[in-house]
Amino acid sequence: MGITINNFFENIYNVIFSPKEFFSSENIIKSTRLAAGTIIFISAYMTIVTSIFSGDLSFSLFLTVPFGILITMLMWFLTGLFFEYCAKIFDRGGQLKEILFYTAFAGIPYIFFAPLELVKTLGQTGYFFASTIEFLLYLWIIILYVLALRAVYKITLARAFMLIFLPFVAEIFAIYWIMSFNNKIWYIFSM
Repeated sequence: MGITINNFFENIYNVIFSPKEFFSSENIIKSTRLAAGTIIFISAYMTIVTSIFSGDLSFSLFLTVPFGILITMLMWFLTGLFFEYCAKIFDRGGQLKEILFYTAFAGIPYIFFAPLELVKTLGQTGYFFASTIEFLLYLWIIILYVLALRAVYKITLARAFMLIFLPFVAEIFAIYWIMSFNNKIWYIFSM
């Protein structure tokens, strides 16, 4: 059973129109090649369409697309590793291939961000409308990530939400500790 372009478009369609079924289906071919292709498609599409809508079709676009793809691929892989590492702490690891597959398709709503850049150019009303839609798209992406974590690691919705927001909480504490440490050092050396 090989992977075809139909698998790619069928998965995109299912993520958009029936995400709960997509993340709970056992009949999906979970391929890291298909997931990597999805990430490349999303990154290239966003970069090119955003450049077209902003009117910036210069030579730098040829440099921006591969660099954007490389950064997006790196962030996707690091996100998958983070989730896998957290899952291993709770004895639910060993699912890196699946989490990479599902997180790649959880990013599908990003394709709607590029056309919203055109709507933002329509004045304050367009900017407000596009920003509101972007906020809703971010919420949709978070929900898709929750469904992905739940499907792969067989955890509750609450734990999946906690796993997603764990890095943000850790970052807040890290910034607080660094600021406190710097204040103490500053106090010591200012005497």
